[in-house]
Amino acid sequence: MLADRPPFEDLYRDYLGRIYAYIRAQVSSSADAEDITAQVFMNAYQAYGRFEARNTSPVAWLFRIARNATTDHFRAHGRRERLRRTIEHQPLAFDDPSHMAEERLQYRALLDHVARLPERQRDSIALRHSGLTFEEVGVLMSCTEDAAKMLYHRGLKALRDSVHKEGE
Repeated sequence: MLADRPPFEDLYRDYLGRIYAYIRAQVSSSADAEDITAQVFMNAYQAYGRFEARNTSPVAWLFRIARNATTDHFRAHGRRERLRRTIEHQPLAFDDPSHMAEERLQYRALLDHVARLPERQRDSIALRHSGLTFEEVGVLMSCTEDAAKMLYHRGLKALRDSVHKEGE
């Protein structure tokens, strides 16, 4: 095992939760997210012998595999619904049913706004909020770190503008 390449078991243990969360943020069911996550780690395990840490970080490499697996999932199912989360995935305020209902409505509205963003902006936001650095986002999206920052910030601005415009 190369010194700059951690044991695969460490990668699995350290990044399983983050990879699952990234995928779960994009697919409509936890079952699909679990299946895709399993596929990601199976693909990663099979390719780990060819992984070279000098080309990319292990986490960026795993997220590239996750991004590709998620894209393959949408292609296979003929839909491009991105960053869709089910309401039950969100934390709930158990003390006030009216507050819970309002939060669900606001969350659905926000998801509708996110779904209208261009795909690269949605991807940059999802990857960044999955804990990747802008450099890692840029590598995964085949662009520079500065371009990744621009995509992210333009996406957030478009999201803010869209939400603000609807609120008027």
